Amino acid sequence: MFILPSFQSLKIFESAARLASFTKAADELGISQGAVSQHIKNLEVRAGFEVFERTGRRVILTSSGQVLLDAVKHGLGHIQQTIEVEKRKKQTNEIVISSQPGFAIRWLLPRIMAFNQAHPKLKISVNTVTSPLDFSLYHAQAGLYYGSKEIKEGETAKLFDEHLIPVCSAKFAEQHKLQPPLNKKQLEKLVNLPLLGDLSPVPPPFDDTWSYWAKAVGIDLSLDHIDRQSQSNITLQLAELGHGIAIGRTSLVMDAIQAGSLIALTQAEVKNPCYYQLVSNPAMPKNKALNSFAAWLEVQLKEISEFKLLI
Repeated sequence: MFILPSFQSLKIFESAARLASFTKAADELGISQGAVSQHIKNLEVRAGFEVFERTGRRVILTSSGQVLLDAVKHGLGHIQQTIEVEKRKKQTNEIVISSQPGFAIRWLLPRIMAFNQAHPKLKISVNTVTSPLDFSLYHAQAGLYYGSKEIKEGETAKLFDEHLIPVCSAKFAEQHKLQPPLNKKQLEKLVNLPLLGDLSPVPPPFDDTWSYWAKAVGIDLSLDHIDRQSQSNITLQLAELGHGIAIGRTSLVMDAIQAGSLIALTQAEVKNPCYYQLVSNPAMPKNKALNSFAAWLEVQLKEISEFKLLI
């Protein structure tokens, strides 16, 4: 009868394979290099094949070792996920929310203190991740989805309405003689200035938020020279630093406009075709903390829909 290698041996194997070094694996795990070598040797004896080729100080996976590593990663990952899910089920006064970095940094996190004050017995943590609904990777009770497609499993419908707004720093506007609010003719000349974009989702057939906004206001912009970043918060940070003009969403720029670090260039209201939903993790039951957060969020988000530009 085949007996599986010990959990410790598999964990040591994963570390040595990932670091390509017995010495580094020993340092990471707090054991001796000799102990690592012995566990790997026992693993190879138990498995019936070599998992590493030894080449000086480096170790390289054999083809069989790579197959085993893939299985070990899957197995350990599944074990970790199961533990996290079951642990969260017991923690009814704790909540983890996943959100894309832009919304988390520019709207949610500045308001978390208000949630803590309203609910002192609850504990909330926010994951800032690019894929907030990847619950297998990020063990959260819920994620804040942003996109143009409705998630049927969403805890809520669309959370709020907001608009797309071209913004820049006051210094940039002064340097380029921009005096808001710009009229249509002036907006068409923006193509001659540095434009900042990102990879935020937009509905087809549009390539990015700039193209959607330009179509909505009825102007023709050549968008070939847009400096695109991976995330909206990076784009808006560059705009605040005077690097160019960005298309902001109300939720992401309202605080900066009120603080004066960004100014809106037009009062033309272009409704954002994408929206946010609060989506619960189907593997976890709803708890008191999630219900309280959802109720608090609904109230707080009203300020986004009610925000008015004063130019």
